[in-house]
Amino acid sequence: MKALLTSALLALGALQAAAQTSAAPAFKSTCEDNWSDGRRQNICEIRDLTMAAPSAGQTLTIDGRRNGGITVRGWDGADVRVRARVQSWGNSSSDAQAQVKAVQIKSTGNTLKAEAGSGDDNWSVSYEVFVPRKTALALTTYNGGISIDGVQAPITFEAYNGGISLANLGGDVHGSTKNGGVSVRLSGNKWEGKGLDVTTTNGGITWRIPESYSAQLKTQTVHGGLSTDYPITVTGKIGRGLDTKLGQGGALVSVVTTNGGISLRRANAGD
Repeated sequence: MKALLTSALLALGALQAAAQTSAAPAFKSTCEDNWSDGRRQNICEIRDLTMAAPSAGQTLTIDGRRNGGITVRGWDGADVRVRARVQSWGNSSSDAQAQVKAVQIKSTGNTLKAEAGSGDDNWSVSYEVFVPRKTALALTTYNGGISIDGVQAPITFEAYNGGISLANLGGDVHGSTKNGGVSVRLSGNKWEGKGLDVTTTNGGITWRIPESYSAQLKTQTVHGGLSTDYPITVTGKIGRGLDTKLGQGGALVSVVTTNGGISLRRANAGD
């Protein structure tokens, strides 16, 4: 009997461990594609950490500093999982190694950021972050893109040199980039939340929208054209923008650009 009980407990422990392993987020960031400018020595290092999720009404702030992108994905876990990809450059491998070790990842006060003893020109940190789906976000980058997938919450973001990728979102989302395109993939039947408001100055816009989607769609360019295969009834000629009701209407989803074309397509499963 004792042997059977021991075997059962061991089996239960194995199942629990397997469940915990399968529930862990699958990070994609590695150092395998470590970039080098060909003139200086380059070092790349991966660091993983866990943060407590912000309490209700609080915001997770991620500061990309001068160099580095941010990718955020919603997941069903209770905490925030972070993978930081730290890179540094130097005239020698020892200089680069010393610099990468000097970079510190700070994760206090619902803020994630990196600091180092020198300026921002010879190191970078890119973040891949898994957050509970209702986590409010404030994201900033200078030289790096921003990607957000599967979050339904208040979100603000700002990039300067970097593209924006938004997929399967909801909530109250506002953001901008100066130099970079914007890609938006909507999911479900309607926007759940207050809406989407995004601008870019120099970059095209790509929309992927389910055919049965309901929203008030606004998209416009000053210098560029618009192409679409989406089934929209429009009176007159489609020019450089659209401001129209999709389906039954609903929240405003808006992305506009100054310099860049617009592509509006049906969202197909598996795209």
